[in-house]
Amino acid sequence: MKPFSFLLPSLLLALIVTTLVVVSCNKNNGGKPTLSLESISNPVLVNDSMRVLFKFSGGGAITNGYLWSIRNRINQLQVTNQSGGDTVQFNLPSFTGNSGEIYLSFPWQGYLNETATQNDTDIFKFYVQNAADSTTSDTVTTGKIVVLYQ
Repeated sequence: MKPFSFLLPSLLLALIVTTLVVVSCNKNNGGKPTLSLESISNPVLVNDSMRVLFKFSGGGAITNGYLWSIRNRINQLQVTNQSGGDTVQFNLPSFTGNSGEIYLSFPWQGYLNETATQNDTDIFKFYVQNAADSTTSDTVTTGKIVVLYQ
């Protein structure tokens, strides 16, 4: 039996394991941010708010960035009281960790309630954006959110 016949497979296996360890420990934490919807109040009662809680991760990818909200009203009747833009940008503070939570509150009065004759039904889309290089997370889409009118 040749001494190299046993040694060569062992060295090859050690090289593969070492390469895998180096590659897995050398991840880039500044990559694409991740945003997940943890909770949302639904339905939204009269004179209350729609409260939304997100969790995010992605290191410095959203530090001093933005959270975008896009409202899609799906009622068939026209809006009787236009209450603000459907696309809203929120400035995010500087986060010190690789993950955290974002809490938003949309008021019924002055934003969500747009008709005086029926419940409003909306679908919201949210994503975060890095201020430095405009990297964005995947878009989080809600189900139907009912805003009660009375």
